[in-house]
Amino acid sequence: MQTENLQAIANNLLTIPRGGQFFVQLADSTKVWLNSESQLKYPVAFVDGQTRQVELVYGEAYFEVSPSTKHKGSRFKVKTENQNVEVIGTEFNIKAYRDESAIYTTLVKGVVAVSNTSKKQILTPNQQSKITEYNGNINVSEVDVYNEISWRKGLFVFKGMPLKDIARVLSRWYDVDIVFADPALGNVKFNGVLNKNQKLEDILTTIKNINFINAYEKKDNKIIIK
Repeated sequence: MQTENLQAIANNLLTIPRGGQFFVQLADSTKVWLNSESQLKYPVAFVDGQTRQVELVYGEAYFEVSPSTKHKGSRFKVKTENQNVEVIGTEFNIKAYRDESAIYTTLVKGVVAVSNTSKKQILTPNQQSKITEYNGNINVSEVDVYNEISWRKGLFVFKGMPLKDIARVLSRWYDVDIVFADPALGNVKFNGVLNKNQKLEDILTTIKNINFINAYEKKDNKIIIK
């Protein structure tokens, strides 16, 4: 048991750079898919009967959790900077990027408890919680799960999303900085399903061709949208 405890406190730190995507299976058989610009801290081993805890330091991850029934009832917990998610056995997505002011947790299957320093909220499938750094509220809404987890399938699904938010997503995947010549352009909303294997120029051309932007210019590692 002493050896197991020593193993349990040793951690791996997995960092996914911009433009990357990665799958890892944890020691308890939990499966984790990490989106670009993400970092996961997890133990090299778990002790059955004790809470299995990992930390999404930043970024986005999809978890397919090995059920508690296979681990002497031990629950699974994901910690982020401003929230904890506790589960028994389920599938869910957490988005907690450093350049976004909110943390989004989307439940696909099962039940999870989302908590922060002052509140706790139970989620059921197709619900998403939103926690902002400005207050202690946990706001819950119904969402289209497919849109939220499409990144795992190699797709960008933008449904009524402002261009400034789309620019953040594209920046992470293509490792470029995207700026707007006119800040008002960033508020224009776009609908579309695009493939992550496309070149960035092809995606920007698609957005341009349906008259959402007038033009774009590339300078070194920066894209200027006009």
